[in-house]
Amino acid sequence: MLQQQIQGIGIDIIEVERIRRISLQWGHRFEQRVYTHQELAYCGETPTRYARLAARFAAKEATLKALGTGLTVGMCWQDVEICTNAVGKPELILHGEVKRYAAALGISATFVSLSHTVDYAVAQVTLCSA
Repeated sequence: MLQQQIQGIGIDIIEVERIRRISLQWGHRFEQRVYTHQELAYCGETPTRYARLAARFAAKEATLKALGTGLTVGMCWQDVEICTNAVGKPELILHGEVKRYAAALGISATFVSLSHTVDYAVAQVTLCSA
């Protein structure tokens, strides 16, 4: 049996209202800078749109914390993507510079958990190596 070792854990919490306010103020400019097309499509125009966007923002922050980097040179928000599989489980997908950095650390598995209420969204990310 292959054993995995935890390389990083990150957690973030954000007020849903903060994301709603920024989205309304900056509109597509903010959303297209931070979220991928797939993330925006998933969040859609549903009653939980801003809670979903906030949860994904928290997951992006939690990922960068787990890597220990923050958003450093060459990395962008869209390098961290939260998709939902066929049964609704969130999955973390890394792109670009974030993916390269994670590979250099030997990251072979990622785990993400999202939760939100009307007021807050929270995400936890665990990064593991084989």
